Amino acid sequence: VKDVLGTFTTSYATSGAARCKNIANGCRLINGATIYPGEEFSTLKAISPFTEANGYELAGSYLNGTVVESFGGGICQVSTTLYNACLKSELEIKQRQNHSMIVNYVKPSMDAAIAESSGKDFRFVNNTDAPIYIEGSTVGKSITFTIYGCEKRDPNREVSYESETLQTIDPVGVQVTMDATKPAGFARVTQSAHTGYKAQLWKVVKENGQQVSREVINHSSYMPAKKILTVGTAGANPASLEQLKAAVATGDEATITQAAGALASAPQTPEQTPLAAAQAAVVAANAQAQAAVQSGDPNAIAAAQAAQAQAAAALAAAQAGTQ
Repeated sequence: VKDVLGTFTTSYATSGAARCKNIANGCRLINGATIYPGEEFSTLKAISPFTEANGYELAGSYLNGTVVESFGGGICQVSTTLYNACLKSELEIKQRQNHSMIVNYVKPSMDAAIAESSGKDFRFVNNTDAPIYIEGSTVGKSITFTIYGCEKRDPNREVSYESETLQTIDPVGVQVTMDATKPAGFARVTQSAHTGYKAQLWKVVKENGQQVSREVINHSSYMPAKKILTVGTAGANPASLEQLKAAVATGDEATITQAAGALASAPQTPEQTPLAAAQAAVVAANAQAQAAVQSGDPNAIAAAQAAQAQAAAALAAAQAGTQ
């Protein structure tokens, strides 16, 4: 295992502390792995479970077209970096899926997502006739995987990979979440918009500087996601809420933000009991769900369903507190 078969590096310079720790932890769990000829390596098996006890922290990750906090957030950058090192090593890829939305640390079709809940894994086989060794390191907010083995490829043979974007899909409109736990007048973008893409990855082989083959090795589709605007409704009177809902129906961010701001200056309802506040939150969540269903947007529907579940749980807790 003295020869470098392939190496790849990605940067996470803009990541927060928790995401940085998760990447370093995932890299640590893979570093030093030895795979013998014919053996398969599962990235998910090597780095899971995604728990605090296994060295992970809460950080952002994709779920149903939104960014949520989960243990191990950022771990897909580990699997993505390893995927590209395997491509350069020309190992046999057995399983690879793209993310639901685009990532910013590699080009489209060059990512490899990991998701324990849905079974997304990055798996590959050592298709060489000698053992391979994986070296992983994190230095200066960059992660690198280098794969060592016995190099038997022609030194005049050059392998490269090219990302090709086939279609760009712009997100339309804005998704609004009405939050009864935030004060009237609160308005904040809680998730930026994501452009959707359809892409494919080409493997290009040259010998003595001349191209001898060019083939597509994967197709990837990334959904667009609307910007999510969260507005506070705590204490807002019914008339003002109706005005806000009318603004939301326009789909115009400026109109929605203006209506949300107007809630702060409108007459407020008397301070609610926890039970009344929980009941109001359920009403707001149901209204959000109805609007989402009418829009037909799967991202909006998923977010509304989550809001309904949260409101229902809060109502159950409030009802238990009155007994």
